[in-house]
Amino acid sequence: MNEQDPVPIERIVEQLGDRRADAMTTLEQLRAFHAQIENERAQLENPQAVQEYLSFFVDFVGRAADACQRIGAELPAGPTRAQADELRQLASNAAAEQRRCLMFRDKCINKPLPYERLRPLLNEISVTTRDQLTAFRDLGRAATFIEQILPPEPPPAAPDRNIDRRALFSRFFKPFERNS
Repeated sequence: MNEQDPVPIERIVEQLGDRRADAMTTLEQLRAFHAQIENERAQLENPQAVQEYLSFFVDFVGRAADACQRIGAELPAGPTRAQADELRQLASNAAAEQRRCLMFRDKCINKPLPYERLRPLLNEISVTTRDQLTAFRDLGRAATFIEQILPPEPPPAAPDRNIDRRALFSRFFKPFERNS
């Protein structure tokens, strides 16, 4: 299907459902990682940083999943500009959070670890969040599809042409300036 062709609402709803399903799977994984990190807390150099990273993404992914579900449920009643804007913002936020994944790798993975056996777990945490953020970037396409099926916006209202006599004369003649 061409990007310029209008996409049926059902297909957009399906796409949002897929993103939500991915997000829910990721949430389960992140929560499991949270428990694993808690069990390995003594073996990690900075367990607080790992827990904060996981907590941030549990919240981020959860909010995005909720938005996908809500917008998917609202779309059959008719698309709105606000829905497209929210999806575009989610995609933009996901792209921006890629940097957080890189910082996590630099702080917690790409260095000698006290217990090397934890490197695969930390790497899996990083890859899981990165892959979910990449999937959320697809929401920008969903926003584009919604915008394509939105009715055209009405032209802006013409300004009121009724003006009083004083305003009319002041448009044609400059007010008299006194030199003091």
